[in-house]
Amino acid sequence: MKKKQSASGLFFSMFLRAIVVILAIVIVCLAVALVRSWIKGSGSKTGDTSTGGIAVSSENQTDNLLTSTATEAPTEAPTQEVKLDIKIVVLNGTTTNGVAGAWREQLNNAGYTAVEVGNYSGTTTTTLIYFKTPGAGQELASYFKEPQILETFDSGNADVDLSDTDVLIVIGAKDDIVSAR
Repeated sequence: MKKKQSASGLFFSMFLRAIVVILAIVIVCLAVALVRSWIKGSGSKTGDTSTGGIAVSSENQTDNLLTSTATEAPTEAPTQEVKLDIKIVVLNGTTTNGVAGAWREQLNNAGYTAVEVGNYSGTTTTTLIYFKTPGAGQELASYFKEPQILETFDSGNADVDLSDTDVLIVIGAKDDIVSAR
């Protein structure tokens, strides 16, 4: 024979079971959140960046100008003095309107003060960079995905005056930040 429970005993029994189930669900959710944060933390450390010369190459390379946040600590100090007042001309070498202007805004936000924009008379997939003076602005190459460094540039391909330009950048489709928005 089973003993019948009173209404209050039945209520407290069901109440305790509900609390145990709720606590189990909370523990599982916290464990999942912990595992996700651990995976996210260890996943961001993949990718080896090599800086031989001025080109930066990595399969997992990200755009420092676009993804940098205030909570990230700098990984290493620059090895050379960065001149922010060099004259930079950014040309749009894509079919998307406004790419050079968007990059001018990004470079201005990074502290570069003399950035002009224009158009390139063709299109390119890879960003092209020409340094008129060796060492002047070579850190700019790290902002782009696998840029091609040029020794000479035909100024006839630009619709702006390049006579006193220190660094010329022709933005390619790989670095089209307007279409990526």
